[in-house]
Amino acid sequence: MTTNEQHALQIAVEVFEKKCQQLLKHRNPNIYLKGNDELFSDWFEDGLNSYTITKLGANAHPDLIIDGVGIELKSLKTNSQIQFNSTIPCGGFRHGNNEGECYYAVARYTTERKNGYLADFTICDGDFFNHDREKAFSHHNQQETGFGDYADGVCRHRKMYSFPSPIRTVPGISFISKFSSVADYNTKLRLEGQVERVSQNGEVFVFYIYRYQSLS
Repeated sequence: MTTNEQHALQIAVEVFEKKCQQLLKHRNPNIYLKGNDELFSDWFEDGLNSYTITKLGANAHPDLIIDGVGIELKSLKTNSQIQFNSTIPCGGFRHGNNEGECYYAVARYTTERKNGYLADFTICDGDFFNHDREKAFSHHNQQETGFGDYADGVCRHRKMYSFPSPIRTVPGISFISKFSSVADYNTKLRLEGQVERVSQNGEVFVFYIYRYQSLS
Protein backbone atom coordinates (compact mmCIF):
# COMPACT_ATOMS: atom_id res chain seq x y z
CA MET A 1 0.00 0.00 0.00
CA THR A 2 1.42 3.35 -1.00
CA THR A 3 1.51 6.43 1.21
CA ASN A 4 -1.26 8.03 -0.86
CA GLU A 5 -3.39 4.90 -0.54
CA GLN A 6 -2.83 4.84 3.22
CA HIS A 7 -3.86 8.47 3.56
CA ALA A 8 -6.93 8.00 1.37
CA LEU A 9 -7.99 4.88 3.26
CA GLN A 10 -7.62 6.69 6.58
CA ILE A 11 -9.79 9.60 5.42
CA ALA A 12 -12.41 7.30 3.87
CA VAL A 13 -12.63 5.18 7.03
CA GLU A 14 -12.95 8.28 9.22
CA VAL A 15 -15.73 9.68 7.06
CA PHE A 16 -17.49 6.31 7.00
CA GLU A 17 -17.44 6.15 10.79
CA LYS A 18 -18.90 9.65 11.09
CA LYS A 19 -21.74 8.70 8.74
CA CYS A 20 -22.33 5.45 10.63
CA GLN A 21 -22.46 7.30 13.95
CA GLN A 22 -25.20 9.46 12.46
CA LEU A 23 -27.03 6.41 11.16
CA LEU A 24 -26.94 4.83 14.60
CA LYS A 25 -28.88 7.84 15.84
CA HIS A 26 -31.14 8.17 12.81
CA ARG A 27 -31.14 5.03 10.66
CA ASN A 28 -33.28 6.35 7.79
CA PRO A 29 -32.50 10.02 7.15
CA ASN A 30 -34.33 11.85 4.39
CA ILE A 31 -31.75 12.13 1.58
CA TYR A 32 -34.05 12.87 -1.34
CA LEU A 33 -36.80 15.38 -2.00
CA LYS A 34 -38.49 15.42 -5.37
CA GLY A 35 -37.00 18.23 -7.39
CA ASN A 36 -34.00 18.65 -5.05
CA ASP A 37 -30.89 16.52 -5.55
CA GLU A 38 -28.89 18.20 -2.79
CA LEU A 39 -30.30 16.42 0.25
CA PHE A 40 -27.87 13.50 -0.02
CA SER A 41 -24.96 15.90 -0.46
CA ASP A 42 -26.10 17.92 2.54
CA TRP A 43 -26.44 14.79 4.67
CA PHE A 44 -23.06 13.47 3.58
CA GLU A 45 -21.20 16.72 4.28
CA ASP A 46 -22.87 17.20 7.65
CA GLY A 47 -20.32 16.71 10.43
CA LEU A 48 -17.24 16.94 8.20
CA ASN A 49 -16.30 20.49 9.19
CA SER A 50 -12.88 19.43 10.46
CA TYR A 51 -11.76 18.54 6.94
CA THR A 52 -10.73 20.75 4.07
CA ILE A 53 -13.41 20.17 1.45
CA THR A 54 -13.21 21.36 -2.15
CA LYS A 55 -16.42 21.22 -4.19
CA LEU A 56 -15.84 20.87 -7.91
CA GLY A 57 -19.35 21.70 -9.02
CA ALA A 58 -21.80 20.24 -11.51
CA ASN A 59 -20.52 17.89 -14.24
CA ALA A 60 -17.10 17.67 -12.57
CA HIS A 61 -15.52 14.57 -11.10
CA PRO A 62 -15.33 13.90 -8.23
CA ASP A 63 -18.01 15.91 -6.43
CA LEU A 64 -15.78 16.54 -3.42
CA ILE A 65 -12.10 16.46 -2.60
CA ILE A 66 -11.72 15.88 1.15
CA ASP A 67 -8.17 16.48 2.38
CA GLY A 68 -6.90 15.40 -1.02
CA VAL A 69 -9.17 12.36 -1.36
CA GLY A 70 -11.84 12.30 -4.06
CA ILE A 71 -15.40 11.40 -3.10
CA GLU A 72 -18.09 11.03 -5.75
CA LEU A 73 -21.67 11.07 -4.43
CA LYS A 74 -24.44 8.98 -5.96
CA SER A 75 -27.97 8.38 -4.67
CA LEU A 76 -30.58 6.33 -6.46
CA LYS A 77 -33.94 4.71 -5.91
CA THR A 78 -33.03 1.27 -7.22
CA ASN A 79 -30.08 -1.11 -7.19
CA SER A 80 -29.68 -0.90 -10.94
CA GLN A 81 -27.18 1.08 -12.96
CA ILE A 82 -25.50 4.30 -11.84
CA GLN A 83 -25.10 6.98 -14.48
CA PHE A 84 -21.84 8.88 -14.82
CA ASN A 85 -21.61 11.82 -17.19
CA SER A 86 -18.12 13.10 -16.40
CA THR A 87 -15.72 10.18 -16.64
CA ILE A 88 -15.43 6.44 -16.18
CA PRO A 89 -15.59 5.67 -12.44
CA CYS A 90 -12.35 4.22 -11.10
CA GLY A 91 -10.08 4.25 -8.06
CA GLY A 92 -8.45 7.55 -8.91
CA PHE A 93 -9.29 11.05 -10.04
CA ARG A 94 -7.52 13.61 -12.15
CA HIS A 95 -8.85 17.16 -12.13
CA GLY A 96 -6.58 19.79 -13.60
CA ASN A 97 -3.31 19.59 -11.68
CA ASN A 98 -4.92 17.63 -8.85
CA GLU A 99 -5.04 13.87 -8.73
CA GLY A 100 -5.43 11.24 -6.06
CA GLU A 101 -7.39 8.26 -4.82
CA CYS A 102 -11.15 8.22 -5.34
CA TYR A 103 -13.97 6.66 -3.36
CA TYR A 104 -17.69 6.54 -4.11
CA ALA A 105 -20.40 7.23 -1.55
CA VAL A 106 -23.50 5.46 -2.85
CA ALA A 107 -26.92 5.46 -1.23
CA ARG A 108 -30.21 3.79 -2.12
CA TYR A 109 -33.40 5.36 -0.86
CA THR A 110 -37.01 4.30 -0.57
CA THR A 111 -39.66 6.84 -1.43
CA GLU A 112 -42.68 7.94 0.57
CA ARG A 113 -44.67 10.66 -1.14
CA LYS A 114 -42.09 13.29 -2.12
CA ASN A 115 -39.36 12.11 0.24
CA GLY A 116 -36.66 9.47 -0.07
CA TYR A 117 -35.29 7.77 3.03
CA LEU A 118 -31.87 6.14 3.12
CA ALA A 119 -32.08 2.34 3.04
CA ASP A 120 -28.59 1.24 1.96
CA PHE A 121 -25.27 3.07 2.02
CA THR A 122 -21.69 2.29 1.13
CA ILE A 123 -18.37 4.00 0.78
CA CYS A 124 -16.71 2.00 -1.95
CA ASP A 125 -13.19 1.97 -3.36
CA GLY A 126 -13.41 3.24 -6.93
CA ASP A 127 -11.42 0.26 -8.19
CA PHE A 128 -14.56 -1.77 -7.58
CA PHE A 129 -15.99 -0.09 -10.68
CA ASN A 130 -12.84 -0.13 -12.83
CA HIS A 131 -9.17 -0.67 -12.05
CA ASP A 132 -7.58 0.72 -15.25
CA ARG A 133 -7.18 4.37 -14.33
CA GLU A 134 -5.36 5.49 -17.45
CA LYS A 135 -8.16 4.09 -19.58
CA ALA A 136 -10.68 5.96 -17.42
CA PHE A 137 -8.71 9.20 -17.60
CA SER A 138 -8.44 8.96 -21.38
CA HIS A 139 -12.19 9.47 -21.77
CA HIS A 140 -12.97 13.15 -21.73
CA ASN A 141 -16.12 15.07 -22.38
CA GLN A 142 -15.21 17.79 -24.82
CA GLN A 143 -16.84 20.58 -26.77
CA GLU A 144 -16.16 21.92 -30.23
CA THR A 145 -16.31 25.68 -30.60
CA GLY A 146 -16.57 27.63 -33.84
CA PHE A 147 -19.30 25.24 -34.96
CA GLY A 148 -21.97 25.91 -37.56
CA ASP A 149 -22.29 28.01 -40.70
CA TYR A 150 -21.30 31.17 -38.87
CA ALA A 151 -18.80 29.56 -36.50
CA ASP A 152 -20.70 30.86 -33.49
CA GLY A 153 -22.05 27.55 -32.24
CA VAL A 154 -20.79 25.00 -29.77
CA CYS A 155 -21.07 21.22 -30.26
CA ARG A 156 -20.82 19.29 -27.02
CA HIS A 157 -19.32 15.82 -27.26
CA ARG A 158 -20.63 14.23 -24.08
CA LYS A 159 -20.23 10.57 -23.28
CA MET A 160 -22.47 8.80 -20.77
CA TYR A 161 -21.33 5.83 -18.71
CA SER A 162 -23.45 3.37 -16.79
CA PHE A 163 -22.15 0.83 -14.25
CA PRO A 164 -23.87 -1.46 -11.72
CA SER A 165 -24.36 -0.11 -8.23
CA PRO A 166 -22.13 -1.82 -5.62
CA ILE A 167 -25.19 -1.95 -3.37
CA ARG A 168 -26.64 -4.52 -5.76
CA THR A 169 -23.82 -6.84 -4.67
CA VAL A 170 -23.44 -5.60 -1.10
CA PRO A 171 -26.74 -4.36 0.42
CA GLY A 172 -27.01 -2.66 3.78
CA ILE A 173 -24.40 -0.38 5.32
CA SER A 174 -20.90 -1.27 4.22
CA PHE A 175 -17.38 -0.15 3.50
CA ILE A 176 -15.91 -1.87 0.43
CA SER A 177 -12.15 -1.90 0.05
CA LYS A 178 -9.44 -3.66 -1.93
CA PHE A 179 -7.43 -3.86 1.30
CA SER A 180 -7.81 -6.62 3.87
CA SER A 181 -6.34 -4.49 6.68
CA VAL A 182 -9.10 -1.87 7.02
CA ALA A 183 -9.93 -2.99 10.57
CA ASP A 184 -6.44 -1.84 11.57
CA TYR A 185 -7.59 1.71 10.88
CA ASN A 186 -10.74 1.39 12.95
CA THR A 187 -11.48 -1.45 15.35
CA LYS A 188 -15.22 -0.78 15.07
CA LEU A 189 -15.15 -2.16 11.55
CA ARG A 190 -15.41 -5.92 11.16
CA LEU A 191 -14.58 -7.95 8.09
CA GLU A 192 -17.69 -9.79 6.90
CA GLY A 193 -16.57 -11.35 3.64
CA GLN A 194 -15.19 -10.66 0.22
CA VAL A 195 -16.29 -10.23 -3.38
CA GLU A 196 -14.31 -11.19 -6.45
CA ARG A 197 -14.38 -9.10 -9.61
CA VAL A 198 -13.05 -10.83 -12.71
CA SER A 199 -11.86 -8.69 -15.60
CA GLN A 200 -12.33 -9.48 -19.28
CA ASN A 201 -8.74 -10.75 -19.27
CA GLY A 202 -9.45 -13.19 -16.47
CA GLU A 203 -7.70 -11.17 -13.77
CA VAL A 204 -9.26 -11.62 -10.34
CA PHE A 205 -9.60 -8.59 -8.07
CA VAL A 206 -10.68 -9.17 -4.48
CA PHE A 207 -12.68 -6.61 -2.51
CA TYR A 208 -13.34 -6.87 1.21
CA ILE A 209 -16.67 -6.05 2.83
CA TYR A 210 -16.67 -4.35 6.22
CA ARG A 211 -19.58 -3.61 8.54
CA TYR A 212 -19.77 -1.07 11.34
CA GLN A 213 -20.81 -2.35 14.74
CA SER A 214 -24.53 -3.21 14.68
CA LEU A 215 -25.23 -1.53 11.34
CA SER A 216 -25.71 -3.82 8.35
